[in-house]
Amino acid sequence: NRAIAQTLDKLGQTGAAVHYRSADVRNTGEVRAALDSIRGSCGPIKALIHGAGVLEDRLIVDKTLDQFARVFDTKVQGLGTLLEATRSDPLKYLVVFSSVSARFGNKGQVDYAMANEAMNKMAWQESLRRPDCRVISINWGPWDGGMVSSGLKQEFTRRHIRLIPPDKGALCLLAEMALDKASPVEVVIG
Repeated sequence: NRAIAQTLDKLGQTGAAVHYRSADVRNTGEVRAALDSIRGSCGPIKALIHGAGVLEDRLIVDKTLDQFARVFDTKVQGLGTLLEATRSDPLKYLVVFSSVSARFGNKGQVDYAMANEAMNKMAWQESLRRPDCRVISINWGPWDGGMVSSGLKQEFTRRHIRLIPPDKGALCLLAEMALDKASPVEVVIG
C-alpha cells in the first residue's frame, strides 16, 4: 500500500490526474464499476495496461485445480473482462504484460506459461479488431522486483539470467508504445 501511495503521489506531482481503483480483474461487475467511475471523471478509456498476475509455483503433479485456475484466470479471464469492458472505448494503446515463460517455460509454472501464451494470442486478435490501437504483448523477462521473490532472484542469478531494473523496464515499455501501430504485437524484453 505504501508503494502504491508513493507511486500515485509521484505521478500527481507531475500534474497528471491520478485515480486508483481496486478491483478483482476476474470480476466483470467490479471491473465495469471501476472503469465507469474513471470514465465519469476522465472521459473514455484511451489506454489500458493489463499487468495483473499471481503465482502458485508448484510442479504440475502437486498443483490443485484451484491453484491453476487462480493463476490462469487472473491473466486470461482478466484480459477478457478488460477487453469486453472497454469494447466501446477509443483505445489508442493496449499493453499486455506477458512473460518469457510463454516462450521458454519455467519449472513449476505450467499455468503461468499457458496463461501468458493465451494472452499473446488474445492481443494479436485484438490488434485485428482495433486497427487504430497500438496493441503490444510484452513477454517480459524477470524484473528486479514485483513477483520475483528473493528465492526466484537467487535461482535467476544461479542460471546467469539478469533481472530487468525497473527504470530500464519502464523505458523499454515507453519505447514499444512509441512505435507505429504496424509494429509487431508480440515482443520479448529481457
